Amino acid sequence: MRLDDYFLTFTKNLAYLDLKESSDYPVLEDISLPIYVDDMQSGIMTGTMSERIEIENFIDGMLINIGADREFLYNEEYKAILTQFLDDISKYASSKAIAVADEDLNKALLLLRGGYILNSSDNYNSYLYARFLWPKAYDSDDKYKEDFIRESLDILQNTIVNDENFAISYYELGNIYANLGEYIKARSFYDKALQKTDAPEAENEIRDKLTEINDNAEIEESLYFIGKGDYNNAIKKLTGLLSNKKRADAYYYLGVAYQNIGQYENSIMAFENALDVGAEFRELYNDYAVSLFLNDRQVDALSVIAEGLEKFPQDPRLVYNKIQINLTIGNIGKAKEDIDELLTYDDLTDEIRGNLLIIKDQYKI
Repeated sequence: MRLDDYFLTFTKNLAYLDLKESSDYPVLEDISLPIYVDDMQSGIMTGTMSERIEIENFIDGMLINIGADREFLYNEEYKAILTQFLDDISKYASSKAIAVADEDLNKALLLLRGGYILNSSDNYNSYLYARFLWPKAYDSDDKYKEDFIRESLDILQNTIVNDENFAISYYELGNIYANLGEYIKARSFYDKALQKTDAPEAENEIRDKLTEINDNAEIEESLYFIGKGDYNNAIKKLTGLLSNKKRADAYYYLGVAYQNIGQYENSIMAFENALDVGAEFRELYNDYAVSLFLNDRQVDALSVIAEGLEKFPQDPRLVYNKIQINLTIGNIGKAKEDIDELLTYDDLTDEIRGNLLIIKDQYKI
């Protein structure tokens, strides 16, 4: 597992001590015991570290060691020791992680991972591990981003397999998918979380999440319909959304749907509305111009392309559509100028380049 490599980097945060034979805990003798370095340092700095290191420091160290290196030489011995000192290892890991999370998130995560490795069937500890793990994906350009997400999703899905009424895992799955921009899945998991809980405060929190993502879920569902060629259902979904909130992207996709069923007037109005509410993306100008052209408004289409090129200079698709319109209305000279210039672009696709060469040959320009 790639995440094993990630967590191995935390072994540098551990130091190892050997207890003297006079120790009060004979079971701890004859084995190197890990201690979290920051615990020692903070104890020294604050003056709270006594001459005798507390057993709790070693318990935490062993859990953290297992969380950092699942293949460590003494892990079986550590597990046996932890079993002697703790009635419920996972419960201890969870409560200790929550207590330290605000001060040291990495320590909390290592404690939870140790608890998870020792007992992956403990739903609450597993949930906490996943909840603390997936936000790591959004740390600065971390190469383990996909692994953090995948591991968290797998763990949370397994907790639901273990207990289909484990509401907080549904909720956390909703959070992950919302952050991934997969709003339909997020909405589905939030809905399930709402069904599985009867705590008023939790219900209100889930409803707030649903309100936050519902519009995006409607957009995503509309895109699904458009992708499947089901334009009428896309139009129904988008007009329903737009009756409550004016969104530039919703107007744009509505224009695309109308364009694909040949309702160019409606398409044009939708694209105009998108611009009116602040749309600023190049695809809008391209598709708006196409609808105008298909509605026999070639001059208006050229005006829209000109506006688009002011905002997105040298956009290949805009220039290409401009060439096509000029050829249609007989502006061969202007089309030739644009073709010659467009062929100098470094970012030209093979498709457009090939089409331009065909046009040059066809029109002898």
